[in-house]
Amino acid sequence: MKRPGVRRTPGARPPVALVVPALLAVAFLALPLVGVLVRTRWAELAGHLGSPATVEALRLSLLVSFWALGLSLLLGVPLAWLLARVSFPGKALVRSLILLPMVLPPTVGGVALLLAFGRRGLLGPWLERTFGVTLPFHTSGAVVAATFVAMPFLVISLEGALGGLRPRYEETAASLGASPVRVFLTVTLPMVAPGLAAGAALTWARALGEFGATITFAGNLPGTTQTLPLRVYLLLQEEPEAATSVSLLLLAIAMGVLIALRGRWTGTPVTRRARPAPEGPPDGPAPEPGSVGAVPEDRRWALHAEVGGFTRLVLDAEPGTTIAVVGPNGAGKTTLLRALLGLTPRAHATLRLGDTDVTALPPYRRHVAWVPQDGALFPHLSALANTAYGLRAQGVGRAEARREARTWLDRLGVGHLAHRRPSQLSGGQAQRVALARALAARPRLLLLDEPLAALDQTTRARVRHTLRTHLAGFGGVCLIVTHDPVEAVSLAQRVLVLDEGRAVQDDSPAEVTRHPRSPWVARMLGRNAWPGTATPEGLALDGGGTLVAAEPPPAGTPALAIVAPEAVALHRERPGGSPRNVWPGTVREITAGGSRLRVLVSSDLAPDLVAEITPQAAAELGLADGVPVWTSVKATETTIVPL
Repeated sequence: MKRPGVRRTPGARPPVALVVPALLAVAFLALPLVGVLVRTRWAELAGHLGSPATVEALRLSLLVSFWALGLSLLLGVPLAWLLARVSFPGKALVRSLILLPMVLPPTVGGVALLLAFGRRGLLGPWLERTFGVTLPFHTSGAVVAATFVAMPFLVISLEGALGGLRPRYEETAASLGASPVRVFLTVTLPMVAPGLAAGAALTWARALGEFGATITFAGNLPGTTQTLPLRVYLLLQEEPEAATSVSLLLLAIAMGVLIALRGRWTGTPVTRRARPAPEGPPDGPAPEPGSVGAVPEDRRWALHAEVGGFTRLVLDAEPGTTIAVVGPNGAGKTTLLRALLGLTPRAHATLRLGDTDVTALPPYRRHVAWVPQDGALFPHLSALANTAYGLRAQGVGRAEARREARTWLDRLGVGHLAHRRPSQLSGGQAQRVALARALAARPRLLLLDEPLAALDQTTRARVRHTLRTHLAGFGGVCLIVTHDPVEAVSLAQRVLVLDEGRAVQDDSPAEVTRHPRSPWVARMLGRNAWPGTATPEGLALDGGGTLVAAEPPPAGTPALAIVAPEAVALHRERPGGSPRNVWPGTVREITAGGSRLRVLVSSDLAPDLVAEITPQAAAELGLADGVPVWTSVKATETTIVPL
C-alpha cells in the first residue's frame, strides 16, 4: 500500500552506477559497528560494565567531559561571536588554528600540549612555580587535553548559527538601549540556542571519547586520568570481551547524541513553524485620536543632524515633526537612518537631540529607536516582553517596565495579545507591537523603515490611522522611509526627497505634490515627469524631443516637466486645433486604476507617457496593446519646475 503524500516521479530511478558504491560505503561504515553488536557477550554485559574499574573510568570520563564542555562554553562562545561578527586582520589564520585540532593526529596534539604545558614546556614551569599546578599525569591534564580537541566543534557550530542570524535583531535591541553584552545575552544567545545546543552536544561527545591526546599528555593512571576510552585500550590487552562491552557503551552514547541532534551539524537556528493568528479582526480596535495626551516640555526634543559620506545633507526639525523620506532604490534612505543610529560606515552623522550632542555615543545610549521594515520582534519573547525590552535595558524594574509596556500595547489596540509570541501575530498586529516597543523605550528620535510595506491594504489603513494618532503625541522627531505617497502625505508634515545620497527637495507634502523636483517622486505621485533643459518655448527633453510650455524658465535652466495623466489626450488620427504638443505613438500597456484606465504610450519622438481615460473612451477608440495612436498635451497643462 502506498503511503499518502508519497509520490514516485516517473523516470526518477537513481542510476545503478551511483547506488552500488553508495550502498558499499554504507556497508563499509556499518560493518565495524555491527561487529561490536555481534561480538558482545550480552549475558556478561552487566558484569563487565559494573566492575569497579569500569565504573571509576566512567565517573572520570563524565567529570572530564563536563569540565571540558564548561571550559569550551566559557572560551568558545565569545570566540565564535568574534569570528562571526568582527572583521580583523588574520581572521582566516585564526579560524585555521581553531580547526587544526580537528584534523591533527591526537597523539601529535598530546605532544604539542606537553611542549606547551609540561614541566619543561613553555608555560609549565611558570604554572608550577606560580600556582603550584602540574597538568601532566593529573586529572586537570585530561581536562585540558579533552578541551583542546573538543572546543573546535562548539566554535564552528556556533559560528555557523551566528552567521545565519540577521544582525537586524541585535541592531534593533541596541536602538532600544541595550548594551552589547545585554544584547548578546538576551537576544543573540537565545536566538542561536539550537546551534549552541548542537555544538555543546558534539563537544561533550568528542570530549567523552578523547583518547590520543589524553594518553600522551596526561597518561593512563587509574582513578586519575584513565577515562573510559583509555580503559578500553587497557582491557583489549587483558580482557577483550570486557573491552567489547565498554566499547558498546561508548557507541550507544555517541549514537544517542547523533540521534538527538538529527543532523543539525552546522548549528543553524531552527525556524519554528508559525501558528496562525486566530480568526477575527486582525488588529483589534484602534484607539481614538487624542488618546495620547499632551507631551510635557521636558520630553520634547528638536533634531539637528549633519550627515556626511554616501548620504550628505543637513537636517533640522522641531519637536513633534514627522518627516517622510522618499526616493528611488539606492538613494540613501536606509543609509540615512543607519547613520543617525551610528550603525554604518557608509555615512557619519553629527547628531544633536534637544540640548544633547549624541554624536560620540554608541547606538544603545543615543535614545534613537528604530523599527525596521519587518519589525524585528524577538521571536523568543512575548509581545509584552518585547515591548518592555527597552525599558528593562535602561534599568527600569521588571514590574514597572511590564506595566508601562502593557499601557503602550493597550494604546495601540493589541493589549489583548500581550502574552503571544511574534509567530502567533498577524502582520498588522506585529507592526503595532514593534511600534509600541519603540515608543515604550522613551526615544528622542524615532526611525521607521517602511513600517507598513509588508501589510495588505486594509491592515495598512488601520495601522496608518493608529500610527498617525500616536505620532501626533510624540515629543521627538520621527523619520519614516516610505515608497507610498499616501503614507507620505497623510503621516508627515515634511517630505524629504533623496536621490544618490543628496537632498533633492525638503518641503511640505502639498508643495512636493504640486511641484515635485524629482522624476521619481513625480512618477510616484502618478505624474508624467521628464527632465530636460529650458528653451525659449519650453523644454528640450533629455530623452529626446521637445515640449512646449506656457511659462518656461530662463533658457538653459535644468528643469523638470510635469504633466498629469488626465491632461494627456488620445486620438486615432492626428488632432487639429489648439494642442501645441502632438506625437504619434503606440499603446504598450493598459491597466485599471479605480474607475479609470491608465494607458502607457511609447513614441520615437518623445519619452513614454501615461494617459488616464475612461473605459468608455477606450472602447470608442478601440484601444489595445500595439494599437497606433496620437497623443496631445496643451502647453497650459504643462508645469515646468526648475531643478
